[in-house]
Amino acid sequence: MIGYLKNAGILLGLIIIQKTLIWLIAVTSYDVTPDLVLVGLVYIGIRNGKIYGSVSGFFAGLIVDFVSFSFLGLMALSKTAAGFISGFFCTDENKIERYLNTYVFVIIVFLCSLINNIIYYTFYFQGSTLPFSDILIRYVVPTAVYTALFGIVPIIIEKRKRSR
Repeated sequence: MIGYLKNAGILLGLIIIQKTLIWLIAVTSYDVTPDLVLVGLVYIGIRNGKIYGSVSGFFAGLIVDFVSFSFLGLMALSKTAAGFISGFFCTDENKIERYLNTYVFVIIVFLCSLINNIIYYTFYFQGSTLPFSDILIRYVVPTAVYTALFGIVPIIIEKRKRSR
């Protein structure tokens, strides 16, 4: 139970950082920012499985939707899918530790970020004249790459915990 509360606290902290400070490190003319909530969600999904990843993704996405005053439920949908996908990597304890302590975690974050962004931006730009290829090039791929770069942070934290 304490582990679940700790994970919820981590996600809440990441949501606060995401909505208050992340604009400071925006890149490109389209203001691409890393999705720190997704990095935390992938970590939680790998550690606890598909169901917990999905539920965590739903609630984290819903909170982000409320705070953003954006399309209510759109971020919840995309984060739920990303949390579910990350839960597929929760197989046995040895693999979990290998995923979380190596750069495989960055690849998993990139994959989950691609799925999250494809769902989010496809619905977000629904009805606009922007073709899907432009959405991929301008928003989906750059955000996924930038988010994956921040996937290195949990690896560093895990390695420091193990070295103590």
